[in-house]
Amino acid sequence: MKIEAFSEGKNLDAPEANEDRFLVLPGRGYAVIDGATDVTGQLYDGKRGGWLASHVAMQAVANFLLDLAERELNPERLIEHVSAAIRASYARHGILEIARDDPARRFGATLTLAADLGETFRFVLIGDSGLRIDGAEVFINDTELDLVMARLRVEAYRMVGEAGGRAEERARVGRACAFYGAAKLHPDVRPWLDEAKRRLLYERSLTWCRARFPAVPEADIRFLLDTGISGQAQFANNTASPLSYAVLDGFGVPLPLARVIDRPRVGMRSIELFTDGYFKPGAAPSLDDWEAAFAEVERVDPEKIARYPAVKGSTARMNTDDRTVVIVHF
Repeated sequence: MKIEAFSEGKNLDAPEANEDRFLVLPGRGYAVIDGATDVTGQLYDGKRGGWLASHVAMQAVANFLLDLAERELNPERLIEHVSAAIRASYARHGILEIARDDPARRFGATLTLAADLGETFRFVLIGDSGLRIDGAEVFINDTELDLVMARLRVEAYRMVGEAGGRAEERARVGRACAFYGAAKLHPDVRPWLDEAKRRLLYERSLTWCRARFPAVPEADIRFLLDTGISGQAQFANNTASPLSYAVLDGFGVPLPLARVIDRPRVGMRSIELFTDGYFKPGAAPSLDDWEAAFAEVERVDPEKIARYPAVKGSTARMNTDDRTVVIVHF
C-alpha cells in the first residue's frame, strides 16, 4: 500500500487559515473534509466557522472510525455523530440556539470518506468533495448551485471589462455581485454599474440560468440571483429544490442528499478523495498528476470566468480555493 496526501490553503501568506482537512487511518479509513467559508467573517476564539467545522468534523470522523462498535459504518449514525460534535461546538461558543434558528449562522463542512470494512470499502459523500475509484469512476454530489452566483460574477466581470475597467475593478465588482446578489446596487459595484446595467446584468444571468437549469424552479434561481452566496444556506439540507445540497452543519443531513457506495476491495487499485479546490482531476492517480491538473487550470483560467467559472478567482498570492487530495494505492 502507498498513500499520498497533500493540502494547501488558498491564502499562500496564511497557511494556518486552510479550512480543508484530511484523515489517514490505515485499516480504518481515509477522508477529506472541506470547511465552508463563513462569509460573515465572524471569529470564534480567533478561528472562522469553516475552519472550526472541518476541525470538529475530522476529529468526530476519526473517533467514529476507531470505535469498534461502529465497524459496520452505518451512514445515519456517522452523520449524527458528526452533527452532535458540531452542535457541541455551537454550545461552547454560545450560539447553539442562534445556529438552530438561522442556517446562515451555522458552521458547515463537506465530507468524502472511504471506510475500510475489510472485504469491502464503504464510501460516503456529503457535499461536493469528490471520489475517484481506479482512476476512472468519478463521483461528486454537485447540484451546481454555485454556478448561479458564478454567472453573476462572470457577467459583471465582462460588463466592467467592456467599459474599460482594470483587472482589480473587474474582480471587485464581480465578487460583490456573487457574494451579495444583484437585487440592488451594492456600494462595491459603483461606478461601473448603475441601475440600468444592474437590470441588464440580472436579466442576462437569469436567461443563462434558465437555459442551464431547466428543471430548477425560476423562483429558486431568482432567490440566488437576489441574495448571492449569503442566501445559499436556505438550500442546505433542504430537499425541496433541485439546487439543495448536503452539508454537515450540526442539524442532520437527509440521506437522499448524501451518497453511499459499497465496493469489493478485491481488484481495487486506487482510491482518490479530493476537495473542490481541484477544478479537474489528475490524469492519473498520483499527486504529481493532480498538481499538474491544478497548474493547468490556473494557466488556462486563473480568474475563473471562462472554462472553470466560479464565485472567486485566483490572484498572485491567493488561489481560488483551498485544495486537498488523498490517494491510496493498493
